[in-house]
Amino acid sequence: MKYRLSGSEVVGHLSFVGLGLGYAGLTFEGAEELRAADLAYLEYYTTPHEPRLLDYLARATGKQLVVVDRGFVEDGTKILLDAAGGRVALAVLGDPMIATTHNELRTRAIRQGIETKVVHAATIASAAGSASGLHYYKFAKTVTVTRETVSKLTNAYRVVHQNLLSGSHSLLLLEYDVQSGEGVTPGEAAEGLLHAEENLKRNVVGGDTFALVVSRLGRGDARMFAGTLGAISRMDFGEPPHCVVIPGSMHFTEVEAVSAIFDVKESDVKANSDGLRRTAETLVPRYVAKTKKALEAVRQKLEPRYGGVVQNAELYVRDAENFLANGEDELAMLSVGYAEGLLDSLSFSGVVAIDW
Repeated sequence: MKYRLSGSEVVGHLSFVGLGLGYAGLTFEGAEELRAADLAYLEYYTTPHEPRLLDYLARATGKQLVVVDRGFVEDGTKILLDAAGGRVALAVLGDPMIATTHNELRTRAIRQGIETKVVHAATIASAAGSASGLHYYKFAKTVTVTRETVSKLTNAYRVVHQNLLSGSHSLLLLEYDVQSGEGVTPGEAAEGLLHAEENLKRNVVGGDTFALVVSRLGRGDARMFAGTLGAISRMDFGEPPHCVVIPGSMHFTEVEAVSAIFDVKESDVKANSDGLRRTAETLVPRYVAKTKKALEAVRQKLEPRYGGVVQNAELYVRDAENFLANGEDELAMLSVGYAEGLLDSLSFSGVVAIDW
């Protein structure tokens, strides 16, 4: 598909060519676009390339592609300058517009009057779901696990929680940096989720949480594994790239497909949404119980003039329970917070000591 600003004068051409998942993932359309280019660049800074890639592309297109790094593409100045005076192609693994960097470069080109074209190809964002046998439309928000976040995974944990509450599947993309040769392993991602559970205690995941690992999809040495997070945390899945899928609720056809594809018993294919509670359902009862205990402890110690404070705290506790029962989570959290705040005010002012 071609893009240009309406009525603008075209001064050049820039193509974004997807290479798909493996070294042979180039489409006929992509090969034609690379052949027609005066200059063709190749970048793969988030995915390790196979040794055969450059030779394959040269034989398939007759072009010797120029390998560029992340900074070169993010800056984009040289690419746009070349494209303004001729036909330039930028080849990337996967689908070009899955990455925000490429989308931003396309926008800049269009605004400069450069005609752009996108040649789409297979991408892990959809391939992981289809390869695993899960229904693609049941996948919700995707999250990238980076080396900086893997030790805690608080954000990924919360994304998985929200996805599971709706019965949806979660795709975790594990970062890999070509320049440094470092990335996140499935074992590290599993450990990070379990560590987040220890810290946040929402009962979202555990060592027995069922998960899928898809490694090097589209390549000759692809590996797929189904098991628990506990087992995954102890395993070595080889070279990147990797991704992890946390299934939500599963249709019986999904259970059958996962069982067949991953060679596991249907009884071992577990849904992770069953019995999962919202954050407020976990936290509000804890806070309410703690506040009620504190109220009972200080009620007899307070002078009558502080009775109004205690009464208001009790009313807030009652409101919190009612809001929670009606599914109004934010109001439930606020109400119990107000109750605790009233008691804290008595403690901070020295009226009464409260042992929380």
